[in-house]
Amino acid sequence: MSLLSLGDYKRALELEHEARQRRRDAERARERQRLEAAEHARPVVAPIVTVTGRHVLPWAVPLQAPARHKGASGGRGRGASHFFAEQAVEEMVNNPSLRFACIREFQQSLKFSAKALVESKIRTLGVEHLFDVLTSEIRRKDHDGIMIFQGMQDHTATSIKSLEGFGRAWVEEAQSITKKSLDMLIPTIRAPGSEIWYSWNPDQPTDAVDVLFTTLQTQLEKGEITHDEFVRVHATYLDNPLAPDVLLKEAARMQKSDPDAYEHIWMGGYDLGGHGRVYSKFKNKQYPEGNLDETIEDDGGELLVGMDFNVNPMSAVVGIRAVDELLVLAALEIPVSNTEEMAAELKMRYPERHIIVVPDPAGRQRRSSAPIGQTDITILERAGFEVRAPSGPPPVVDRINNVNQMLLEDGKRRLRIHPDAKALITALASLTYKEGTSQPNKNSGFDHLCDALGYLCWQEFNVVVEVAQWGSSRSGLYGPD
Repeated sequence: MSLLSLGDYKRALELEHEARQRRRDAERARERQRLEAAEHARPVVAPIVTVTGRHVLPWAVPLQAPARHKGASGGRGRGASHFFAEQAVEEMVNNPSLRFACIREFQQSLKFSAKALVESKIRTLGVEHLFDVLTSEIRRKDHDGIMIFQGMQDHTATSIKSLEGFGRAWVEEAQSITKKSLDMLIPTIRAPGSEIWYSWNPDQPTDAVDVLFTTLQTQLEKGEITHDEFVRVHATYLDNPLAPDVLLKEAARMQKSDPDAYEHIWMGGYDLGGHGRVYSKFKNKQYPEGNLDETIEDDGGELLVGMDFNVNPMSAVVGIRAVDELLVLAALEIPVSNTEEMAAELKMRYPERHIIVVPDPAGRQRRSSAPIGQTDITILERAGFEVRAPSGPPPVVDRINNVNQMLLEDGKRRLRIHPDAKALITALASLTYKEGTSQPNKNSGFDHLCDALGYLCWQEFNVVVEVAQWGSSRSGLYGPD
């Protein structure tokens, strides 16, 4: 195939960028129409009335059932702080001896705490006669119930013992709470029937509160804990029928001007750092609206495996071919590992299968921790896998754009992922560009599984336009989204 001239290549890039912009605009218009339709269908206030006469929004109803850990994540305007403040007052009305701690990671001043909101709820619910509102705490009259407001940064392993005997702890702005603070708080709030509440706007999937609830969900799925151990709900302003018009207008304005910020601030998605997602076409919703597909099943036939040779972790993406589509079954990560261990893991999980491994082409030269003289690729071949890899790596930007087109192009999603591949889903949703560059941020830890997926898609599902040769690989026209 002949090479294009530099001028023709640049012009082709410009034309493709223009075409992609038109497609993006059309896609965003469709999304706006969908959200507008959802807005018109917003639910009315459910007639759920508690003992104090307050109404509970439908999304918060599951939080009223007893549970050790209660989480309410989501975007602005959903009413989570109002719900928990009212719930706290109501529980202190019902139990005059309840000891309640409102917790933040940092509590430099009470004006930044939930105290003012709780005081307003006491007045709104008409129970002022039951409480003494003091400068730094709130007490039940004629009983020993108390509500305090503290920052975890002010506590040590010794001082945290002062919270023993408290029946409730509400962790505000829980996305900021550290693992160290949770490790101190959780075993301290241990009175019979005690509960810990968490309200937060998600920031990063690695934040301690997100890791906690992900771990609890995994333990539940494995049967290690029961449903009464935790409950988590995720809500947005679209779930709040009481959201004022000014809030709705602000959300709509940001949706148009900065879709990534809108997803984080208003829809409760993870913060993309303001630099743009690398895999911007990935949508963490069920197919056909998104790229998740719980109907994917292993057909028992040939397996395709993309592999990244990074030692910590070794990463692999396992999938099957469905004509021109890639259906991902699993995502594997082995910390502080090597190629031999990953090969053994694949053979254990998928015995007697024809496995095609598509690895990082650099594995032809790179030696793992295996005996001298072996490369990562020869290790895979000796393990009985068929190895397919070009003689050299494709440009990073082309590999990324190839995956993005598989995720969504002209309304078709040719790359679908089973929800069990959780680590890959998180990586695709979270990997961003370094500020001011078109290079992925490799300090985030989300790049390894994305690279493994990229090698697989490039070799086996290359959908970019061929305009030049790079080694034995193909290169495309598309620049970064």
